Amino acid sequence: MRAGSTTSLAGDFMLAVYLDEQGRVPSHRTGLDFGLSGAMLMELALDDLIHAVDGHLVAVQGAQSRDRVLGEVLGQIQSSRKVRTASHWVRILSGGAHKRLAAGLITDGVLVRTPRRLPLPTDSTRRYDVLCEEQRGSAVRSLCSGADERSAALAALATACGVTSGDQDGNEYGTVGRSLPTACAQILAAVAACVLPVALCSWA
Repeated sequence: MRAGSTTSLAGDFMLAVYLDEQGRVPSHRTGLDFGLSGAMLMELALDDLIHAVDGHLVAVQGAQSRDRVLGEVLGQIQSSRKVRTASHWVRILSGGAHKRLAAGLITDGVLVRTPRRLPLPTDSTRRYDVLCEEQRGSAVRSLCSGADERSAALAALATACGVTSGDQDGNEYGTVGRSLPTACAQILAAVAACVLPVALCSWA
């Protein structure tokens, strides 16, 4: 968590986009896990901890993040034997992303895991209660405002995942993406490319 910020970009994405109003984790068929991994990467890019070099994401030498989860992501990029594309990292980091991010939000007193009751319904899914509605409200306002770079990145991520606010449409994705750093634009494109096959399968 950065000084002066209530949550990371990924935390805002989780509160404003990923979890529904009942705090439920979405089906894997929505592709929103790619939004979470994209948000983590974009946070690193916005903090100038990773850059885009010849179509690949490269960590800045000696870069460190004070956020535990982002630090782990940065460490994976730094320790990779090969430089990898944004698409590679979006796919790899999406696995279990919501559990890692939820753990931090639980520690910060924002979320609490809702116990499952037996017998479990057939559509049982992981669920969280939001303890700090003010923080979720702040994330939602950030999603809709586009007032700064972080808000613009959050809105662009939501649009890349096929989720838009009432004030947005899909045409804004490309415009916002071009206004962000090159690494962010590549991450957004990677998220959209990963989400598309999932969306097509869900429509079939």
